[in-house]
Amino acid sequence: MKNSEKIKLLILTPSMKCGGSEKFVSTLCNNINTEKFEVRLAVINNDKAFYNITNQAIEVVDLQKNRVLFSLSSIKQTVNNFQPDIIFSTANHLNLYLSIFKNQFKSTIKFIAREASIVSINSQQAKMPVLYNWLIKNCYHRFDCIVCQSTYMQQDLIDNYKIVTGKTVVIHNTVEAVQSEFIQPREKNEEREYKFLTVSRLTYEKGVERLIHAVGLISVPFKYYIIGDGNKKTELQKLINELHLQDNVFLLGEKTDPFAGMQDADLFLLGSYYEGFPNVLLEAGTNGIPVIAFNVPGGIAEIIKDKENGILVPDNDIIAFGTAIKKGIGSNFKRHKIIETTKKRYGVSRIIPAVEKLFIEHTADI
Repeated sequence: MKNSEKIKLLILTPSMKCGGSEKFVSTLCNNINTEKFEVRLAVINNDKAFYNITNQAIEVVDLQKNRVLFSLSSIKQTVNNFQPDIIFSTANHLNLYLSIFKNQFKSTIKFIAREASIVSINSQQAKMPVLYNWLIKNCYHRFDCIVCQSTYMQQDLIDNYKIVTGKTVVIHNTVEAVQSEFIQPREKNEEREYKFLTVSRLTYEKGVERLIHAVGLISVPFKYYIIGDGNKKTELQKLINELHLQDNVFLLGEKTDPFAGMQDADLFLLGSYYEGFPNVLLEAGTNGIPVIAFNVPGGIAEIIKDKENGILVPDNDIIAFGTAIKKGIGSNFKRHKIIETTKKRYGVSRIIPAVEKLFIEHTADI
């Protein structure tokens, strides 16, 4: 590609609802160098968008399709109108869909996928997991490159789907710097009330019920705030009532800025059964909040360094999790150091240029 020309980048995403993948898309669009890239964001269905694109140089197209399954003709029309050099897709089922129909697009277009979860585990949630896995094994190799959020995710693709290592790259999630002033929690004291926080979808895989059971085991005074929404909300509230934790555990619903007013939380609690590379841990890090999490499949162990920014607990050991909470509130985590390290490792100024570099490398021969 000539140096004077911009790279035409078409980003495809199923929605812009609240979620880690959608958060990444909005951050990329709002921070990408538009002197180098001409970007169009095509959303399969942009109804009830949670994230907004503030970068006025980005054109946003709503394909207005209820399902990815019915979006091929609209995607093809968008591609024909825009004539992109790269199609960058950002969700597993959309990635699979594009890999199946890749031969219906110009061969000069580079197809780059970004995985938002662990493919072998995520595939088990499909309606027909055997067929879904078969399609991934037979079609995913058609991508020019697959971006993995963590080393664990990358190895999962290599081991379980025979993706050539050279067709994969690890680029972590990114997090934007917090503008608010750093808030130091009050001094540790057995008599004072501690503050815990979780930001999560209230769905099965997030394991919030494990966290409610764990906080129910501790004896120190506390308030535990759970921010998010999902189909398990009623069930979780019932559990809170059964454990007589109504005065301690609160489901606050979904919030645009979930960490606002929560920067003084003593600990962030994560109960997931698996995670790709959770944005929410990076957000906790930019607020200097140490994390207690289960050591589960995925990228959590690549983020949490014991005694540096949190504590990892053996998976599904609720008693050990409760013990780790007690240990965490007694530990002397250096919160300013947590903020500095998170920004250095995952800041926009590091991650977005890495994504741009990937795009430039894959259009060098156009």
